[in-house]
Amino acid sequence: MAKKRHHEEHENLERWLVSYADFITLLFAFFTILYALGQTDKAKYQKAIESIQKAFLTTGGVFPQRGSPFTPFIKEQDKGSQVPPKPKDLGPNSKTEQEIMDRIAEQLKGIFERSTGLAADPKDIEVLKSSNGFKIRLSETMLFKANSDKLKREQIPFLFEMGKRLARLDLPIQVEGHSDRVEGLLNKDSNRQGWQLSVNRSFNILKFLVEGAEFPKQNISISGFGDVQPIASNDSPEGRRKNRRVEIAIITPDQNIKDLEW
Repeated sequence: MAKKRHHEEHENLERWLVSYADFITLLFAFFTILYALGQTDKAKYQKAIESIQKAFLTTGGVFPQRGSPFTPFIKEQDKGSQVPPKPKDLGPNSKTEQEIMDRIAEQLKGIFERSTGLAADPKDIEVLKSSNGFKIRLSETMLFKANSDKLKREQIPFLFEMGKRLARLDLPIQVEGHSDRVEGLLNKDSNRQGWQLSVNRSFNILKFLVEGAEFPKQNISISGFGDVQPIASNDSPEGRRKNRRVEIAIITPDQNIKDLEW
């Protein structure tokens, strides 16, 4: 008797469809979550999360349920600071502004020391609030000799580095010259001589910043006040020393001091 031939089992070539279907299902879940996260309507967001939980986190789904269902995190509304501001934090110079001015002054002193190799006298560099921004106040000895409008050669590197940083601020500036009551006594008309000296010093700084440090000329102006805006008494040598100064006013759009990058 002839033996029966066994038919070979056919290989199932469509088993990949099962894995493909699971992959498509996972993609659908992923994009559904992204869509839910992008909605601002919290009710729809909660409803979408519940639908996903029922479809994918129950027994027999793609993933068995483990632990507690996912609950969306709802951030509590920001109620602001509960501590009222202190009186010292209010006023024209807030604590933040003062900190910024102190930081700029320290940066300028660092620039001076690195560029000249000299130690900066704290009295020679100040930063203060103004009505339209802030000012960098430099004493006469930082840039000029007594009764002279010629820039000190050894201070040129400092003025160059400061000018480069001022240019990067992209803000308008005004160079203001000031003298004391008796500066310029070589001329009989000391008042006129002091006024002219303050203007000449402002112009020479402007010229150097524009030509040497490439400061935009459309953003710079000068003024000379002579001795009409003293910050100390002209009756003492120390007072007169303070009055002989140059101030670079930086004009900010909203008249506030910004935490500027130097």
